[in-house]
Order: sequence, then structure tokens, then C-alpha cells
Amino acid sequence: MNKRKRSLSVIKTVGALLILPLLMYSCKTSNPKLPQPPLFPKSVVEETYHGKTIQDPYRGLESLKDSSVIKWFKEQNIYAEKILSLSKGKKRVVPKLKGDNKKSHPSVQKLSITSNDFYFYFKKNVGKDSKNDQLYYRKGLKGKEVFLYDFSTYKEGYRVNYMNPSHDGSKVAVAMAKNDGEIGKLIILDVSSKKLHKDVLSNCWPSELSGVSWLSDNKSFIYTYLPDVDKNSKKYLLNTASVIHTIGGIPKKRNVVLSKKNNPDLNITAADITMIDIDDYSNQKYLFGVLGGPTAYSDCYYVDNYTGASGIKWKPLFKKEDKVKNTAVYKDDLYFISAKNASNFRLCRTSLLKPDFNSPEVLVAEDPEAVISDLALTKDGAYYVKVKNGVEAKLFIYDFKDKTSQNIKMPRPEGKIYLRTHGGQFKNIWLKTYGWTNKGEFYKYYRDENRFVKEEVYPSNSQTSLNNLIVKEVEVLSHDGVKVPLSIIYKEGIKKDGLNRILLKGFGAYAHSTVPYPRSFMLAWINKGGVYAVAHVRGGGEKGDKWYEGGLKKTKPNTWKDFIACAKYLVNEKYTQPNKIAAFGISAGGICVGRAITEEPSLFSAAIIKVGTLNPLRLHETPNGPNNVKEFGDINKPSEFQALLEMDTYHNVKKDVNYPAVYLTAGMNDARVMPWIPGKLAAKMQALNTSDKPIILSVDFQGGHGLHASSEKRNQELANMLSFALWQTGHPDYQIAE
Repeated sequence: MNKRKRSLSVIKTVGALLILPLLMYSCKTSNPKLPQPPLFPKSVVEETYHGKTIQDPYRGLESLKDSSVIKWFKEQNIYAEKILSLSKGKKRVVPKLKGDNKKSHPSVQKLSITSNDFYFYFKKNVGKDSKNDQLYYRKGLKGKEVFLYDFSTYKEGYRVNYMNPSHDGSKVAVAMAKNDGEIGKLIILDVSSKKLHKDVLSNCWPSELSGVSWLSDNKSFIYTYLPDVDKNSKKYLLNTASVIHTIGGIPKKRNVVLSKKNNPDLNITAADITMIDIDDYSNQKYLFGVLGGPTAYSDCYYVDNYTGASGIKWKPLFKKEDKVKNTAVYKDDLYFISAKNASNFRLCRTSLLKPDFNSPEVLVAEDPEAVISDLALTKDGAYYVKVKNGVEAKLFIYDFKDKTSQNIKMPRPEGKIYLRTHGGQFKNIWLKTYGWTNKGEFYKYYRDENRFVKEEVYPSNSQTSLNNLIVKEVEVLSHDGVKVPLSIIYKEGIKKDGLNRILLKGFGAYAHSTVPYPRSFMLAWINKGGVYAVAHVRGGGEKGDKWYEGGLKKTKPNTWKDFIACAKYLVNEKYTQPNKIAAFGISAGGICVGRAITEEPSLFSAAIIKVGTLNPLRLHETPNGPNNVKEFGDINKPSEFQALLEMDTYHNVKKDVNYPAVYLTAGMNDARVMPWIPGKLAAKMQALNTSDKPIILSVDFQGGHGLHASSEKRNQELANMLSFALWQTGHPDYQIAE
């Protein structure tokens, strides 16, 4: 029986019409210099959950097919532009942002190396404003560069978001979507002829899901098919299927190998996303079926002695409760890292002939000071990475011969290390490294010589512009005495006089750790004299599984309380003062920032929340909601309902409170966060605003979640955000012109 009781009490239509003029034109903003926002008429919906009545005054904004709703979103966009235009320094930050991204050499992205040493990559030439990258390849790093295809000529409005070559490099699977979308088409390029195959696979999302897994024949691959990709549909992202496609076959005649419909014995739910992984490039004896979604861990099934597309019988391998990540196969052994009985993870091995996840062989025990974050196999052994506080990474190898672990000294200190290999039958291993002063370096490691060689498709500029940055890594006591890592980055010469402008970023969800990386907005902010800081709050993965569980569902308040503690630390240590702190959050980071400013509004001058999760109590009604139940909670469970209500920024906005300035963004084609989520918060805060601070909502009617936006659009958006933050934190060049 559904424990949720619902009673609707909606204001009558006549009443709504009578008060409409007042609601449309009355605003509590007290700053006479600011234009008034277009208010949305209230239409209060009351619902009772587990004995508690909730009022939702802007439920009407969820009707995105209503012309009056779309009109309001358009008016919000106009209003946001008016507000932003008041900052006389707005024009100045744009060239600097673009300058941060300029290079004197071509930009290379999505580099993929086949086991027979073909290097495939997308390239954008300097000075060319192409909509999509061009695809090239080389035989070996030093081989002659060969142009393959310019995907900007494919179809108007489509952009590349994924690429994966076959094992022999004869074909390349490329995913494309419209504008800033993520879900789109898979097309296949033949390398020798440089022509596209006729096969076009629709309803694909490889950039986010398991990608494309090529089979050993180099003619077939497995991908995840989404039956319904209409974000307004109740079936959106549900009932996915893993499909084998053979080039030349009929795309609509799908050979399904894993789905809820085909495999009723596996108890797959409609919200589970089915994904297939293959063990390595040569053996391909095992297939692994993962039931994923936006959660830290997944259930997994496997097939041994796989011989083809038919007659697949899946067997259970491990469950979410086994807390397994980063698996790799060599011969008949499965190597993996697991947080089961080891919050910071341990490196384990079990036989696939007789799997045991309760008592696996432990190769590397848990380190109480650092988290094992990555794993890759070679002939020599199992390489793995340990990271302390999400920002200090070190490389190790478990040697198969002497059965010991050894630390491998990196050429320079690193914040994050990603490993890449062709599998246990090869010696080669590559590393991608990042740090607050490292924009990304790619190395090949030769173990016999203990030598790192930097592999650059094009020689890069020296990163001398980053050499004058100071990086401070500290730990801050939170409300309950727990130590929270805080990264603080600024230029040499900054004084701790309480006068510095701070851009404080937070996330804290999905066990995701913020990667230390000198992003363009960070550098632009620092170049304007500001201090950039990242609060590594609970809910993320910086300090292991317990850190993740410390900001999950019922413990979610720790996420924003940690963020508040970090802001107070910056004040107490004389870096800044409350009227100079701008909080910054993206997507699920909206919970962190949104609840921080509603719990301690006087601590912040401004908040910038990009496509933020701000109304979790209504996530179950969004297309992406069923998946996010795993992360944030189930409204049908009393305790989890209470947790959802507590983490809901929209429902925690109160009357007669002076909130900081708020800059919200929304994408009308967002597949993850529906635009009405930030829209409802904007409407409520604008109506209740009693301060002289602006509340604005910037809407991209062509955009999505922002992951694949053009560099031009991304730069303009970041320029607007930074101008807003500089204005609200007191930069003299960004104030309203008198």
C-alpha cells in the first residue's frame, strides 16, 4: 500500500485571475537601481506526505507545454540580460576568458589508442571556429597524421560527444547529438575509405553510459539503447536494453542481450540502466552486464565462455552491497577495488571460475590515509592509484612476480591520476594527470626502465602562467568535529586582510571527487584578484566510502554544513568577509550551495547555481527521477521523504529573509535537471525577496546540461557568471554605473 496520502488544494481559477496583476508587478526588491523581475502567478498545490502537508506555490511552472510558462521563461531571460548589463565591467571578462583557452597549437581531445598502436583523436586548429572537432589518426605517436572526417559537415546542429575505434583501428564509432544534447545517434566511419557506413543507430547515450564495446571480429559492438528519449515522457530513460549491432545489419532489428523484458529472472527494474563491458581486447571470454544508474555501486552479472550473440545465460557476479569498483580481468581472475569492510577501498582478486566477494584474496589492504581510486592491469602487475583528500595522488604497482606493492615516483606531484591500458597481456600503460597547476599531461610509463615519457600529439605551451599560483590544502572542522578538506588557490601576493573576493565551489554527491584542475573560470577569477576555493564536502568520494555515506540521503545535511564550515574558516582566517564570498555549484552541487545560502544567508554575498538540483522533493516526477531515487531518497519512505524535504532549497526559502544575490541557469533541453526546477526557485525567491540583491534566471532555449556546449557559448555563460560574482563581491570595475 502506498503510504503517501495526497490531497490537492488548488486556488480557484477565478481567484488566480483576480490576483494576477498584483503578482505580476509587485516585487519586494528594495534596490531602486534594479529593474523588477517578471513574477509568476501563484497556484498553490497542497500535498500530504506521511502526515505532513507541503505547499507548492509554483507547481504551475512544471507545465512546460503551457505557452504562459514558456513566455515567463523567456521574460526571465530578458530580465537576466538587463541585470547583467548593469555591471559595467561585463565586457572586460569575456576576452580574458577566451584568452585563457587560447593555445598556439591545435587542441586535441578524446585521444584513443588501439592495441595495434593507432592513435585516434579529434583536433581543432588554432584560429578556426569550427562547430565540431575534426577526426584524425596516426600509426604510432610519431606517425604521419591522416585526416579522416570533418563531423561539422554531418548534419546542421549536431555535435560529437563520444568516439571509440575498433580494436584493429579499421572503424570508428562516433556519437553525435543536437546542440548541447547528450542523447543522439551512433554512426560508424570506415577508416580506409573515410566514408560513413549506412548504419545509423538512434537513441544512444554512450558518452554517459558504458560507451561502445567492440567485439573481436571488429565488425560488431554492444551499446545501450534507450527506448524513450522524450524528456517529457514518463518512460524517459526507462527500460534500457543492451544491444549487439553488426555493421551492415538493420539498426531497428535489435539483437538484445540484456534488458528487463528479455531477462525477467534477473529482477531488473525499469530504472536500471543496462550496460555491457567486455574483459579485454584479445580474450573476450567474459561479458559483464551492469545494472547502473546515478549511484556509486551497481549489481553485476556475467557470462563465461562467450562465443557469440545467441544463447546468453547471465549469472550473478556481485551486488551493490559488495561495493565493487574498477574491475579488470586477466585470464580467469577478476581484479577489483572494493569498499566492503574497507572504507578507503582495498585491491582484491577472485577467480571467475568460482567468484567469492565475501572473502576475496586481498592484494593491497586499505590505507587509512588515502583512497584507492583507479586500477589497470598489465603483464607486469596491477597498477593502482592512491589519493589523499581527493587532491594528492600517488602511483603504485602490485607486482605479479614478487607479490609486493611498490610506489612509483611521478615526474611531479599530482592531484589526480587516471590509468589506461590495453589489458593484462600487454606491458604498455598510460597515465593522464591533473593538478591545480597542471592542465593535463599524458605519459607513457616504461617499467623496465622506470621511465616516464610525455606523449604529446602536439607539443604544448609551457604552463608558466600557472607557476605563480599558491595552493593551500587544509582541513576544516565541520559542525560535528569532522575534518573537511578545503583547497585554496590564489596568486602570489594575496594578503590575509579579510578583503579578498572568494569563489567557493561545492558538490558532494554520487561519490564524485572534484578533480583538481585549472579551469578557465578559476583562472579568470584569480586573474581578477580573487581567491578560488573548493570545499570537498561529504557526499563526494574524497575520503572514501564513509565520506560518501556521510552526505547520502538522511545524512545529506552534512554536505551543506561542511560547505558553511569552509566559508566560515575563510572568514576566520582573514582571507575574506561574508560580503565577499560567492558560492558556486553545478547540477547536484545545487543542493550544497542552495541549502547553504538558505541556512546561513548572511554568510554569502552571492550564489551561482548552474542547472542545479533545487527541488529534490519533486525529483520522482521528473523523467530522470527514478534513477536519482538511489542517490537522494524515496518519497514513499517516511525517513527518506523527510531527508528530501530537508535538502530541498525551494521548500526552505522563507519570508522576510535577506538572501544573497542568486544567479540560476536552466537548459530547456536538459536531460538531467528539468528547467522548471531552477525556474520554481527563481519564482519563489523573486516573490519573497526583501533584500536589495537581484535574483536572476538565465535560460538556454537550445541548450541542455552544458556538458557538450560549444566553447563560444560556454565562455559567454562563464563570463556572465563571473561578472555577476565580481559585481556582488565588490570588485570596483563591475559595479552599477552611476
